[in-house]
Amino acid sequence: MMNPDAGHVHDGTGKTLGVRRRTFLGQGLLLMLAGFGRRLWAQALRYRPLARPVLAPLADLSTPGRVRRFTADGVTLASATTPNQPIRINGLITRVAEGDDQPEQFSAVCARCPHEGCEVDFVPDPESLPPEVLYEIGHPVNESVYVCPCHNGTFSVWNGERLAGPAPRGLYRFRVTNVTETTVEIGEVEEDVLIFV
Repeated sequence: MMNPDAGHVHDGTGKTLGVRRRTFLGQGLLLMLAGFGRRLWAQALRYRPLARPVLAPLADLSTPGRVRRFTADGVTLASATTPNQPIRINGLITRVAEGDDQPEQFSAVCARCPHEGCEVDFVPDPESLPPEVLYEIGHPVNESVYVCPCHNGTFSVWNGERLAGPAPRGLYRFRVTNVTETTVEIGEVEEDVLIFV
């Protein structure tokens, strides 16, 4: 005959807590795998060199929150629909923090929304956002954002992260590879841009 409490967790006083050991272990394993998956995804973001680096004037990026547009040249990957073809990628760069002129102080993103490819606009004053966009973001917005004019996809200026809208992800990213006394060098782009854009 089976013990009705088999597989249940007890609280030390003989009372059954009603949680099956397998369920408990399964849920713990799922949480652990989810955390590991997030770390793996973050590390999986890979960059490829541009055909030639883009040089943005450092003087144009002296203040956090000021955005400068640029155009980069790349070559599609062998796995793209049209492999090994030159492409032009419009981007936006901004300084994200005061301090030393190190590459980490700048953020550069692809200006094309990953939803349907419309060019995003820079919105310096979040109070000018339409009420429906603010509602979809779901929390107060105190900083500048990028907004897709086609379907109101909204993205963080600081890292391109998706804040709201139908886009399946944040904006594709460029990597700032060097900063000199006069220029900010954008030398790499997220690999997926060279496949999907």
